[in-house]
Amino acid sequence: MSSHLPQLAAVDRRLLEQYLNTYCRETACFDPRVISSEADPAALRTQFTAWRAAGLMPYLLSFAPADIQLAGAFSHFSAIGYHRVAPFAWIGRKDSRDWQPLNDAAPLIDMIADALPSGCHQRRERLKGLMHNSVDKVRRFHRHPPPAPRSAFVAAEQGLRFGHIFHVTSKASDGFSEQDMQRYAPELGASFRLHYFAVAAGLLEVRGVNRKAMPIDPEAARFARDLLIDGEYRLLPCHPWQADYLLGLPEIDALIKNRSLIALGPLGEVAWPTSSVRTVWLPAQNLFLKLSLNIRITNFVRNNPTEHVTRALDASLALSLLPPQAREQAAFQILPELGGQTLKLADEALRAACAVVYRQAMPAAAAEQIQVLAALLEEPAEGEIPLLKLLRQAAESGSQPLDQILVRQWWQRYLDVSLMPLLQLFADYGISLEAHLQNVMVAFDQGWPLRGYARDMEGASISRQRFPFLEQLAADSPALYDEQQAWHRFQYYVLVNHIGHLIACLARTGLILENTLWQDTAQRLQASGLPLAQQLLQQATLPAKANMLSSFQQQGERPSWVTIANPLHQFQR
Repeated sequence: MSSHLPQLAAVDRRLLEQYLNTYCRETACFDPRVISSEADPAALRTQFTAWRAAGLMPYLLSFAPADIQLAGAFSHFSAIGYHRVAPFAWIGRKDSRDWQPLNDAAPLIDMIADALPSGCHQRRERLKGLMHNSVDKVRRFHRHPPPAPRSAFVAAEQGLRFGHIFHVTSKASDGFSEQDMQRYAPELGASFRLHYFAVAAGLLEVRGVNRKAMPIDPEAARFARDLLIDGEYRLLPCHPWQADYLLGLPEIDALIKNRSLIALGPLGEVAWPTSSVRTVWLPAQNLFLKLSLNIRITNFVRNNPTEHVTRALDASLALSLLPPQAREQAAFQILPELGGQTLKLADEALRAACAVVYRQAMPAAAAEQIQVLAALLEEPAEGEIPLLKLLRQAAESGSQPLDQILVRQWWQRYLDVSLMPLLQLFADYGISLEAHLQNVMVAFDQGWPLRGYARDMEGASISRQRFPFLEQLAADSPALYDEQQAWHRFQYYVLVNHIGHLIACLARTGLILENTLWQDTAQRLQASGLPLAQQLLQQATLPAKANMLSSFQQQGERPSWVTIANPLHQFQR
């Protein structure tokens, strides 16, 4: 084997990191580091020694049943598994001297998929296809960066090039052509007008939270005023890709022919697709629309099934029953859904394909202070993590050095706008929000966390045991969960996916250790006096969603879960 060490390209290093970390988490290989030199593969012994001398941590990961191994080194080892890999790796067999350098991340696709335990060839090939699709999209986004965005908020929403760090199909979009990507991909800076349908009033199903009417784009309403004037028709917005899809269906064609449905074409305000691809921002209307897209994005077809819409609207109704200060605080605000619309059809697949959910947004002026957390924490292929810019601003605003002291102060303020209000909401009212990285937005003032925002109520879960207004919701509401289930989801979405990831990212700046921030978090939880905070400190493990296994096993509503060590546990008193 040559002593020359080929370097992976920057994009491939990040893909290697994403795939390796996901595989390790979901196969319970939490620490693949090779601590003892006696365990070094004979062919790599010299290299392992050199890595250790350079302060790197060699790892060795096996992929059964092919008995292939991946060798490389970590430059940062994370308590939640967000390890940083050095930009090189080798592939070989344990007792072989024929190890080959990994030149790009693509070979990992077959290695990972073939190692997953299942005899189903079709599922394996489907996963491989989605992984290749995702890798191709990531490369595409890096080859062709978008033009300068119109605003900092849009830049953050459309700035995700890699996506979920613990997902092997994070950027898959199975169904978009190259032309579709140019028109609709947020990563390429897309913006477009929505396609509007005029729907016969008797055909449109509308549910507004607290019976509120749905907002209407004034420009679209002016165009369709002759149809709307006597109430015979109402407007239904649709993603333009989805409109083309619907217009190709015979059931929709029949409605068009009998004028129950009139295709009006692109109208109204320009919409900006966000990090979720099918949710768009309409700044002039202070509105988000969660549109249907019959495209497989990551591992789900992203339309709006009735159960999903009902859950989102029931959760928003539940929030409306709380005291105003529980929903909107100086440090934290929830952006609820306002209602939903679809066609009154017996076919559930068609209903899901036509449904749209209306969501409150923040005023456009306030948006310029706000960043989507996922974009703030995504480490680019080259250059520094955007989080570091905020920390510099915070240091400059107070004429402080950018050091551990400042990061700890910053972290205390961050907990004020995130973990603590979210935990208090669940403790008091049993409402657990799906506050993962794409559903959380934060306003910053001179780099300091000012206010947190939570959006997308479709993932909310309400504890039947804690919610004080249970009689106001249908007994079979999909938003209602047993206490254990709702608490389980809180632990993952808020603590693991959100808080844990941000702690890991702060540590990756080199300014502070993860352990220090976990200790500070434990002390803050301890000081809250909440019994649930004590429970978080006492349990040895936390749940983590297994996105790779769920995609492989084609599980949607009931994903697979794994457990990881709880970094808070060591600080219990």
